[in-house]
Amino acid sequence: MDKNKINKIVRYLLNKRSNEYFITNLQTDLIPNNQDEAYFIQNKVHASLNFEHDKVIGRKIGCTTKVMQQYLKIDHPCAGTLRKSNCYKSGDNLDMKSYTKVGVECEIAVKLKKDIPFSNIYTKEDMLTFIESIFPAIEIVDDRYDNWKSFTANHLIADDFFSAGCVLGREEFKVDIKNIELLRGIMYVNNKKIGEGLGKHILGNPLNALTWLASRKDIIGNVIPKNSIILLGSLVETYWVSRGDKVKINIEGMDSVYINFI
Repeated sequence: MDKNKINKIVRYLLNKRSNEYFITNLQTDLIPNNQDEAYFIQNKVHASLNFEHDKVIGRKIGCTTKVMQQYLKIDHPCAGTLRKSNCYKSGDNLDMKSYTKVGVECEIAVKLKKDIPFSNIYTKEDMLTFIESIFPAIEIVDDRYDNWKSFTANHLIADDFFSAGCVLGREEFKVDIKNIELLRGIMYVNNKKIGEGLGKHILGNPLNALTWLASRKDIIGNVIPKNSIILLGSLVETYWVSRGDKVKINIEGMDSVYINFI
């Protein structure tokens, strides 16, 4: 890895988070060379942002469904980081002025009851032993790029792959996670149905997304920590919201989760 280049990109992204958060791809020296560099940069940025009351609480996994891979023109999963400060409760109000161009996605999320050590030989059945609970979730994404279609996946990964937080519904312990691939998710905006999808649309089974994450040492290091919240992928294409929109997500067998944009 080019340490000087990596440090330059980290400084650039940290500066963007502190000032006007709008990113161009005009400077080729600010584009990671590969995924290893991209995730190293992402993790280094978050290490610099950590303090007592705002730490990393988990990961989001994007591009795990055909609908999202076709939309983003990326044929593989990509991960971002979730922070405590960007994790909201159902019914909260989010200020549009806090984002460049904010969007929402329909997600299934899980919470881990113990560490998942790195391994590239896990099966989806193995993942069942690590999951404590499941949530309906809304991922908050932000298009903070001058033209994201012209960005490489590595460039987007370094900046958290659109991640801007999540809204978690009620934690569920009784949903049959063994049949998670059968769960249906529906997105509504202002009571109008926007789209729907099934758990099996996430890499054949949402647990395969967690297996993928556990196999990526460049992302997780040696372990995914206990109590981590993991968003497994969007069942519906990203919806870009407007001021006044009320978003509702229904995941079968769970309470709905809401967020309002003001």
